[in-house]
Amino acid sequence: MVYSWDCVNVVAFSVAGTLLCEFLSWLLIYRKSTYRQLVNSIKRTGTKLEQLKAENAGLENMSKSQKKKEDRLKELLKQDSFDLQKSKMTATVLTSVALLILYSVTSKSFSGKVVAKLPFQAFWPIKGATQRGIETEDLTDCAMTYIYVVCSAGLRPNIQKLLGFTPPRQMSTQNPFEPKQEEE
Repeated sequence: MVYSWDCVNVVAFSVAGTLLCEFLSWLLIYRKSTYRQLVNSIKRTGTKLEQLKAENAGLENMSKSQKKKEDRLKELLKQDSFDLQKSKMTATVLTSVALLILYSVTSKSFSGKVVAKLPFQAFWPIKGATQRGIETEDLTDCAMTYIYVVCSAGLRPNIQKLLGFTPPRQMSTQNPFEPKQEEE
């Protein structure tokens, strides 16, 4: 039995799905001026906040005006990040639906087929994904689901970075669900 071509086909489906989703995201998000304005605002605000923190790094007590300015920048950064996430919501839902449809089509195409041999025996947490849809006692046999999920999870961030669609670095440091700190 040769598994390599089936495995390559699954990887190709995964890459095609990721590219399709990134194209949908470009159509719905990345090409719009509001997205670019929000990204630029997040970068600018993040840079100002980093500079302010660097200036105040050696100081034990910040003045009220410095603290207010820092709080204002943090709040602006949080609001811009929230607005950016809100603008991405529709595209996120549509790309999720597209990925689900592609997964079901791929799953039906490779139903019951062993597409790869793992170099290890699948242990219980991943056994469900590696053995899904195949009837075999060999724990090194691998179904399409495992390969598809691993490729999708590993390739999407890299493809986004390659296409220049990664979120601003300053945005990823902010947690919109973080409780607001009480002023002393």
